Order: sequence, then C-alpha cells, then structure tokens
Amino acid sequence: MGADYLPLPRKLTAPQVEQHTEALHLVPLRPFWPWAPTHFYVAPGLVVHVSSEDGEAFDVWAGATHRSALAPLAYLLIDWNRFDG
Repeated sequence: MGADYLPLPRKLTAPQVEQHTEALHLVPLRPFWPWAPTHFYVAPGLVVHVSSEDGEAFDVWAGATHRSALAPLAYLLIDWNRFDG
C-alpha cells in the first residue's frame, strides 16, 4: 500500500464496509489470511483491502494512483484516520 493517495478509515462495521465497497469490483481470490479473511476490491486507479478477525469490526486499507479516484469515498459517513481525496 505504497500509493500516493490513501483513504484510511478507523474500524468499520459490516454495513459500512458494504457501503464502502458497493461501487467496487471484488477481486476473485481466496481469502488472503485464513485467521482474518481478507478480500481485495478494485476500481480504476484504486485498490481496497478489507479484513476482519471477528466479522464485526473491519480493517480497511486503500491506495489510489490519483486523488480523483477517492472522490466517491469522500461522501461516505466514515470516521477517517487519513483521507487524501
């Protein structure tokens, strides 16, 4: 996740993750870590990594190639640690 532009939210709930990823495409890979199922989502210029150890609190990391790729996320009601959009 060495992208120039990052949207890093605090822990998200399942409904927030659904809202965060609804406009993205799920990458059809097996879960990355068995103890914390991880999924990757993409959109033009954006990669999002979602994982959870308990299925209730989710870690989300994302990286964008350009600030404009983050524009759709700016309107989500999410508490951001960092948002470069």
